Amino acid sequence: MPASFVCSLSIMSPLSIELPAELLGEIFVFSLPEKASERLDPTNAPMALCQVCSYWRQAALSEARLWDTVFFPAGRDSLRFYKHQKFINAGGVQRWFDRTGPNHLLAFGEDASLDNHASHLQHLLPIVTRYARRLKHVSVALPRYRYLETFRRGFPYGIFDNLESVGISCPLEMTPAQLQAFLQFDTPFNTAPKLKHASLTLQYANPLKFVLPWAQLSSLEINYPDPSNSLTFGQWRALFEKCTSIQSAIFVFPIMERGGESLAALEHQALNHFRFLVNGNVWSNWEMLYNPVSFPNLRHVEFDYTDTGFISPPMLLKAVVRKALSNLQSLTFHSPAHEPHYIPSDVELIVEQLAEHHKALPSLTHITLPYRNFRLYDIALMLLPRPPTAGHPGLTASVRVVLNGGKEKYNRVLENLPEVASRYRLAGLTRAPSRDPGDADLWEDSDEELDAILFL
Repeated sequence: MPASFVCSLSIMSPLSIELPAELLGEIFVFSLPEKASERLDPTNAPMALCQVCSYWRQAALSEARLWDTVFFPAGRDSLRFYKHQKFINAGGVQRWFDRTGPNHLLAFGEDASLDNHASHLQHLLPIVTRYARRLKHVSVALPRYRYLETFRRGFPYGIFDNLESVGISCPLEMTPAQLQAFLQFDTPFNTAPKLKHASLTLQYANPLKFVLPWAQLSSLEINYPDPSNSLTFGQWRALFEKCTSIQSAIFVFPIMERGGESLAALEHQALNHFRFLVNGNVWSNWEMLYNPVSFPNLRHVEFDYTDTGFISPPMLLKAVVRKALSNLQSLTFHSPAHEPHYIPSDVELIVEQLAEHHKALPSLTHITLPYRNFRLYDIALMLLPRPPTAGHPGLTASVRVVLNGGKEKYNRVLENLPEVASRYRLAGLTRAPSRDPGDADLWEDSDEELDAILFL
């Protein structure tokens, strides 16, 4: 939660004295910022809560969940970096963790981001060693070559008894020279018996350069923020060959390469949820959904557009893909977080194809997507031939409407096609920026616009 939320909570300080400390602690937990590294900001919870009154301070210090997570933020702010280093050296992390009691599980490390220009790794080693058996999540940043040896030699091995997830960020190529002639980089997490999730943020390296218990993972995230880099088809296949148990994955699109079609087919039975990170340098022919790895039990697919660059027209519904996705139940499209009004070209084309090929993806029950208000008929026409039946709930849609004119379109959809009303849900509103000052009248009477959409 933002600092303003903590401020609004402090207004009720005189009233909160009547609340039991346990209940107040539950409220405090909801006031924590969404991003773990923002807890170290003194204007956010938990530290801000301790500055309101003595009763709040005591209640906050008694709530273990406020102090069980310490993450240092990524970035190139040298002043902030040295402040956090001072916090570490003064025993700040130990004070936070000691407030949680002897058995409470902990999360610790640095934001897994390529924005790190340095790492606190050397100063974190004694803390990791002390609390290793209680750590449920660890995140490390390896921005330079020298940190590889610090990590490999300094971290304890064989004592991460409760470790459930790890995060690693590394911009290095992980060449044999950088790995001191080793082909792979050994990690102390390879023997963690409960490890189920791994997240790798990379610049160049093949994820399989890191020695992890790939076969026991149930979820995996691999991100290459640089659009020019990604997995090759060979690496894509090799990952799924090793990760036999993953049920949920977040990957960037692999890079198309010559010879990829000659790779032996692999069938991955466990995966049921796939989220693709789509950047502006992708030629998205969706081949990776069936070649060189197929996913017969895939139920949920999401496309997260991290860039507004050119995306090639999709061929999601060509015959071979329709067969590969015959069990797909939900399909979700996300606009870039920094441009929520952006509608990827793929979205409109997919809607058109689903409307035209109403027998494609027969198990599909829900689609979530952004869409322009003046094309809302497209959604209704997509839903119309897919009604509920005795053996199928029918197709429903959650639409985040992008407002850019044409207020009268909202009510017309249901006036002409009332049979889709119960399956057509508003998921949110976003205003598109007006390119012409003369369009200003389209944004008047916003309350009437909202009423019209809610009616839909």
